[in-house]
Amino acid sequence: MKKYYQHIAKVALAAGLFGGLFFACRKVDVQDGYFGQNIRYKDKIMVLETGRDIFKGDLILDRSTLPIKVELADIRRWDGKPAPEMLQQVDAVEWIDEFTGQEKTLEELNAKKKIVKRPVFEINPSDGRIKFRKESYDMDSATYFIDVRVSNSAGSQVIKNAMEIKVVKGADYQYRNDYAWIVCADYNWDLCAPYFDSIDIRIDKFQYKGPGNTITVRFQDPNGKVIDPRAFPEGSKQKGKRMQDFTFAQRILPDRIEYDVAYPFNTADREFEWWVPGKTFGKDDHYDLFSAVHFTVFRPGNWDITWKLFYP
Repeated sequence: MKKYYQHIAKVALAAGLFGGLFFACRKVDVQDGYFGQNIRYKDKIMVLETGRDIFKGDLILDRSTLPIKVELADIRRWDGKPAPEMLQQVDAVEWIDEFTGQEKTLEELNAKKKIVKRPVFEINPSDGRIKFRKESYDMDSATYFIDVRVSNSAGSQVIKNAMEIKVVKGADYQYRNDYAWIVCADYNWDLCAPYFDSIDIRIDKFQYKGPGNTITVRFQDPNGKVIDPRAFPEGSKQKGKRMQDFTFAQRILPDRIEYDVAYPFNTADREFEWWVPGKTFGKDDHYDLFSAVHFTVFRPGNWDITWKLFYP
C-alpha cells in the first residue's frame, strides 16, 4: 500500500511539472505574439481627390498582436514607373495652439499655426491608414500601386500591391447659380404693389489671382454695368447669411467688396445673401433686389468672383 501511494505521488508530481512546463510554453507564446497570414486592406481600391485632406483606409490585421508597425515599402505608377510626386515634401500646416473658432483676425489665426515639411502622401505607422494632404492642388490624375511592410513582435511581411490608389483632380472651387428676386422692400406690401420680377443671378467669372487670403466679389446688372456695392453695405438682412459673418475683414469699395478669409472657405455650403436697393437697378426704393448664392473655395489664394444678374 505504501508503494502504491508513492507511485500516485510521483504521477501527480510529474503531471504538475508537465502542466507547469506547458503553461510556461503557452505564456511564452503569448509574449511572442501572433502575426496573421491574411493581413490586407478592407478596400483594395482607394480614390484620393487633390486639394483635400484625406485620412482613411482600414487595415484588417487577421488577429495579429498589437502594437503593429506599418511602413510604405514602395509606391509606383500604374505602368511600373517611379512616383516621386507622391513622395514630394509640401508645406503643411501644423497647429501649435488650440483653434477655438473665436479668432478675430487672420494674424491671430496664423499665430496658432506653423508651416512644416511633410510628404504629400504617407502611411500612419500605428494603424496603416492613408494620409493624403490638401497641398496636392497641382498634382495630376494618375493611378498608383503601393506595397506596405507590416511588422509586430511575432513577424514581418511586405504585402505586395496592398492597394490601388486612384488620384483624381479635385475642383479648386465649386458653386451653383442660385436665384434672385425683385420684391417689395422689407416685404412691406403697403408701400408697393405685390410685385415679383423675373430675374436671376449667376456666376460670370471665378478667377484665381495668385497666392493670398482674399475673396473679391463684384456684381453686374443685366446690362453688364458694375453695381456699386456701397449701395448695399449690410449685405443680407439676415445674420448668418452674410459673408462678413464668416470672414475676418470686409472692405467695401466702389466696384467690389473684398473679404479676408481662411481656407478652405464655406465647406459647410452656407447660402450667402445680398439685398440691393431698387434705385441701383432702375426701380424706386419701394423695391429690393434679393439674391442668394452658394459657393465653396478649397484652394488658398486671392479669388475674384463676379455675379451677374440676368433676365431669363
